[in-house]
Amino acid sequence: MRTIAIVYAVSWLILLIVYIISLFQDKKSKRKDDALEKFLNKHKSTKEKIMDKFIYVVMIVFAPLVVFVIPYILIRDIKSKKQARIREEERERSERDEKEHIAVCTTNYSALVSEKQNQCGDDYIRIAKSLKKLVDKKSYQEIINLFDKTSLPAAMKLGVRECEHKGAGSVSRLVIETAENVREDNILNNLKFENSPMGAWQTYLLCQMWHYLPLWWHANYDKRDYIYTREDFSDITHFIDRGFNADVLKDFNVNPEIYGNDGKYYISCCFWTDFGGLKREYVEVSIKDNRVEGMFVFDEKVIYEYQCGILF
Repeated sequence: MRTIAIVYAVSWLILLIVYIISLFQDKKSKRKDDALEKFLNKHKSTKEKIMDKFIYVVMIVFAPLVVFVIPYILIRDIKSKKQARIREEERERSERDEKEHIAVCTTNYSALVSEKQNQCGDDYIRIAKSLKKLVDKKSYQEIINLFDKTSLPAAMKLGVRECEHKGAGSVSRLVIETAENVREDNILNNLKFENSPMGAWQTYLLCQMWHYLPLWWHANYDKRDYIYTREDFSDITHFIDRGFNADVLKDFNVNPEIYGNDGKYYISCCFWTDFGGLKREYVEVSIKDNRVEGMFVFDEKVIYEYQCGILF
């Protein structure tokens, strides 16, 4: 109650000051020949005079609305427009930075390809296929033993938070399990990777692994079967099998490629999705001081288009 009284008192005081100032200004600028104005005021109807008084009463009763609320609404609207403009500028800057990053990655990748220094050999493919077998068996804690260029503090271990079978969709995520049984979602905060092509490859495999972990409902749009050799075509798992003949894919080059050194590595790898077909993605992996600074997908190309025709 005290707060309300203070608000009204301040509002009335502000209105009184505004009224006195307006009277002073009117008196100062008043013309001598205002007979017409006096005549009009004198001959106002009773209804018009009541309306004039009613306006003053309304202003007094709703003084806080006039003095505080309306300016607040106006200020809030100005602030909202400013924030929207800032967000739009940030979005445009982000899009511009992304385009520049894509251009740099594309240039670097093309230069490395021209030097024909693909470093992806049999060991890379063996590790990728072994990882898939561990995932199929849900032997997630054995992954760190498979990845010889990846390390984790002794008190921690790799695990998976599996998707929940509820809602519109849910994905499973690779997590770090601490000694206190706390699960951390950002695995890159704790994992260390050797600054080498194999270290970058193992980074890539771990970061993209969620695509073939258990998925629920709408999340199946992101389901992928990674293809490392032509033999992997026979292991493609369809969301709904419509009798697709994988023989049409046998002539395509699906070998993974890895280029780069000194902390900047460029990986291209194929995968199959029922919602797009056979694709090859191009990824930049940045490693510094045995930490992953970033993994950036800078291109994706369709090799063989396919749509299963399912819409969730």
